[in-house]
Amino acid sequence: MDDQKPNAKGLRLYPLGGFEQIGRNCFVVDVQGDLFIIDLGLQFPEEDMLGIDYLVPDISELKGKEKRIKALLFTHGHLDHIGAVQHLLPELHFPPCFGTKLTMAMVRKRLDEEKLVGKAQLNTVAYGKRIRIGKVEVEFIRVNHSIPDSAAIALHTPQGTILHTGDFKFDFTPMNEPPADMQRLSELGKQGVLAIIADSTNAPKPGMSPSEKEISETLFNLIRDADGRIIVSTFSSLLNRIQQVVEHARTFNRKVFISGRSMETNIEIAQNLGYLKAPRGLIRKVSPAMNSLPDNQVLIITTGSQGEENAGLARIGLGTHRQISLKKGDTVILSSNPIIGNQRAVQKVINNLHLKGAHVKTNAELALHTTGHGNRDDILLMHRLVQAKHIIPEHGEPYMREAHAEIARTLRYPDNQIHMLANGEILEFDMQGNARKSKTKVPIRDVIIDGRTPATAEGQRVLTDRKIMSRGGTIIVVVKVYKDSKRLVGDPDAISRGLIYGSEQEEVSREVVRITKKTYEEELSRNVTDRKVIKRAVTGALYRYFDRKIDREPMIIPIIVEV
Repeated sequence: MDDQKPNAKGLRLYPLGGFEQIGRNCFVVDVQGDLFIIDLGLQFPEEDMLGIDYLVPDISELKGKEKRIKALLFTHGHLDHIGAVQHLLPELHFPPCFGTKLTMAMVRKRLDEEKLVGKAQLNTVAYGKRIRIGKVEVEFIRVNHSIPDSAAIALHTPQGTILHTGDFKFDFTPMNEPPADMQRLSELGKQGVLAIIADSTNAPKPGMSPSEKEISETLFNLIRDADGRIIVSTFSSLLNRIQQVVEHARTFNRKVFISGRSMETNIEIAQNLGYLKAPRGLIRKVSPAMNSLPDNQVLIITTGSQGEENAGLARIGLGTHRQISLKKGDTVILSSNPIIGNQRAVQKVINNLHLKGAHVKTNAELALHTTGHGNRDDILLMHRLVQAKHIIPEHGEPYMREAHAEIARTLRYPDNQIHMLANGEILEFDMQGNARKSKTKVPIRDVIIDGRTPATAEGQRVLTDRKIMSRGGTIIVVVKVYKDSKRLVGDPDAISRGLIYGSEQEEVSREVVRITKKTYEEELSRNVTDRKVIKRAVTGALYRYFDRKIDREPMIIPIIVEV
């Protein structure tokens, strides 16, 4: 798209992530050439993304348009909405950032880890206050989710109001925070909303999402009835849940010990801002002092509810945690649901805990977790309140968003007012409030973070190489040749890892050397001296041998050394 000619009258919306997956949330609202970005999140890797830390939105479309970015707006403090900020904010040239108090504290912490706070423009916004940013007034509206200070964001543009729900549910008995501001949502609906971009995560599930109060009652009963130590594992961002555990621990005279870096960080932020309340000394870091207390006075909160190998709960189950050794009679409570793809890892941890003699309680048998996303009836209620002219299902895989579209159809929305966008697709509005999908599409690629390195095309190549090595191992053949004549100096050397079994070592190694030598000499006899051509020939010959002889497909790396 031509950056030199922004549409002076137009209104365009397009996602850069979050519309084909859970995570990597990033949505752009283009108001007459001014750009407003909602969320900048990460996505955790899928099982076949070996060694990758996470993925972030592809913002290459915004390169050269940094001066047009008026604001970066955050709906809440979960990593799938703020987790890419330290990687991408510098690339966006540090536009002003806006969010509620806890959300901005979480953003600040992410930036502080990379020493970027001094360059950032961080603004805290109160609920219900309209702030003028360029041509738009922005308003944050309270919604319920699984972290305090979650917000829907209304952009009051010259062409009409755009409402982004963020992640939401309607909880009529929330813990530690007020319910969603249904009155303001209804007022917006009466005033007229042009389009709503709404959470689809639980659209296939019937009814309303259960309240946090139900979970609190189950936790209360388990903590009351336990004789030994209690270990609670949950998401470090589930601050409302953590507050419930802390309150019940206090009721039953248990000290709370925290394990896990992210858990310590989030609890510290929440306590400093008053979002997590506890008497002084009740909450402590895990330490040897914990072992001096009677078991019935100890409650440990740890990370690892998703079976992560290096997280606290997995190491407790394996007996490798430096400070926590499981005792027979300990009660372990998993206050979470396994994310799709994590089920096997979670079950492995549960099995290890059982083998150590723990009593393990999960959401499969008791009400120990409820979602922060609205089910079908929550979504219906949102649409009844807001009455937007256009509905854009967001946040979810295609089947989730399609279930959301079905909900809109039950409300008698015609298909030309339900817009199923993919990442990079652009929805354009005319001055009469009609919308159509543009023929132009923003190109979107996977951008991976591996350690400290963001990459695009190179990242895909690295992932492909890792998959090949994980399936077939690797073999390196080193060919030494004279610099002038290019003739071989002795036989090639072969080094393999994860490919050859001991029983076949001698035969396979001998054949690899023979084939490499024969192929090189054949190419030389044809006066071929180009290294790339020779390497391709050696790779092809060895590939055919491994395929035919031992039915494996290793990564083959030929190296030519001149002496």
